[in-house]
Amino acid sequence: MPSDTASPTDVAQPFRLAGHRALVTAGSSGIGRATALALRTQGADVFITGTGKRTAEVAKEIGAAGHAIADFTKPGQAAAAVAQATDALGGLDILFANTGGPKPADFGSLTDADWLAAYHLILGSAIELTHAALPAMTDKGGRVIYLTSVAGVVRPLPGLHLSNVMRAGVAALAASLVSEYGPRGITFNVIAPGPIDTSRRRQIMGFQAKQRGVDLDALEAEELGGIPLRRFGSPDEIGALAVYLASEAAGFITGRVHVVDGGITAV
Repeated sequence: MPSDTASPTDVAQPFRLAGHRALVTAGSSGIGRATALALRTQGADVFITGTGKRTAEVAKEIGAAGHAIADFTKPGQAAAAVAQATDALGGLDILFANTGGPKPADFGSLTDADWLAAYHLILGSAIELTHAALPAMTDKGGRVIYLTSVAGVVRPLPGLHLSNVMRAGVAALAASLVSEYGPRGITFNVIAPGPIDTSRRRQIMGFQAKQRGVDLDALEAEELGGIPLRRFGSPDEIGALAVYLASEAAGFITGRVHVVDGGITAV
C-alpha cells in the first residue's frame, strides 16, 4: 500500500484500489461477498475464505485470486488462511475480518461450549487474523477493517448475548492497536451494521418472533417502523464503506466505529 504521508489522493478516482491486496473472510455470502466484490470492482486483488463448497464458486464469480475453506471455530485456521492469502496475493495490504454470527439464545440456555465456540468464531479469530496479517503490512502500511454489529458495540441487544460480548471485544481490539501500529501507517476501523438484509438478520428475527410469540411478518413490519429510513440496509452499502476505509482517501481515519443502521440507534 502506498505511503499515507503527505501524498494527495487522486481526486478523480479517490477509491481506486489497483495494486492493493485484500483478504476478505467469510466472503462467500452476504456482507462478505458484497465486500469482496466491491474491493475487486475497485481493482484490488482479493482472496476470500468460507466454510463450504460455495466459496470456490464465489471466488470464480468475482475473479478472486484464490480462496480457502476455513472454520474459525477451530484455532489455527484463521492464521492458516492469512498465510494462504499472503502466498496467493504476494503480500497483504487490506484485511476485512468478518465471520458468521453465533446463535441467538436465552442466557440460561447457553453452555460453556457455546461461549467458547463464540469466542473462537468472533474474538479469537479477529485476534488470530490480526496477529498473522500485521507482519505483512508493517513495512508499507495497511488497512484492518473489522465487521462487527451494533450488538454489543453500540448497545447490547436482547437474546444476542454471545454476539454482544464477543463483538464488543473486537471493537476494543481495534482501539487498542491504534497507537502501537499507527506510526507504521496501519489503520484500524470497525464497521457496526444494524438491520442489513441478510440471512443472519432473518435468523435473528425468527428467534425473536418465536420468543415473543408473534408472527414473523408482523415483527418485521414493526422493526421497519423503528428504522428512520424505513428500510433494511443492503450488503452492498457495507461493501461501499469498506472500499472507502480501505482506500487512500481514508488514510487519516483510524480507531473509529462506523455505525450503519439507518439511524435506528440514534433515536
